[in-house]
Amino acid sequence: MSETLEVGGLTFAVRRSQRRKTLGLVVDRGAALVVQAPQDTGSDELARWVQSRLLWVHRKLALKAQLAPNAREPEFVTGESFGYLGRTYRLVITAGQDRPLRFDRQRFHLRADARPCATDHFRSWYVSVGRPWVDKRVAFLAPRAGVVPTRITIGDLGYRWGSCSRDGLISLNWRLLQLPVRLADYVIAHELAHLVEPHHGPAFLRVLDRSMPDWGARKEELTRKAREVYWCSAGMAQ
Repeated sequence: MSETLEVGGLTFAVRRSQRRKTLGLVVDRGAALVVQAPQDTGSDELARWVQSRLLWVHRKLALKAQLAPNAREPEFVTGESFGYLGRTYRLVITAGQDRPLRFDRQRFHLRADARPCATDHFRSWYVSVGRPWVDKRVAFLAPRAGVVPTRITIGDLGYRWGSCSRDGLISLNWRLLQLPVRLADYVIAHELAHLVEPHHGPAFLRVLDRSMPDWGARKEELTRKAREVYWCSAGMAQ
């Protein structure tokens, strides 16, 4: 059972390590709160230490809320534009076709009776069509970071672009396939760097500097571009 800590009305996940010598605090990209601690640190000591840093935590949470994408939701109507790797394609609602969603490299064609489940159809399309592209980009970028992921998955990660696990698994958000190639590459490079260094410290930045020297500019651009992505989190309006 995972350990948590309640301080100041906030819930922190506690991650202990026998190798860690100092306390650490992380507000991750999904706004989850994590306390990193040596194995033998007492709960009372942890609570006092976190309490002394609550102002910093609230500032971080406020900044993330400010930078979070204003979720755009598609209406799935004729003329609406959908992005794929930096290009936009118009949607056409059709009266009849064999598949619910079809892409002819110029337009998306959505069957009218499939509109209530259009989010699912688009998500499935991005995952199936984007998977070969993602595999190629990972194969291209991984040697720069000096790592080889054990497995790659594409799925729904909410407002996180990607994540990685200690066993070498990289998970990517299907929504990144709406981004320009240079920004999707940054997301992939970021997660590959985490396979070398799990924390956002100097060692992590050195890996990014080596594998993608202009990562800072791409990161800033990604923050702006996120507001143009369809997040498809609330379903379609009937």
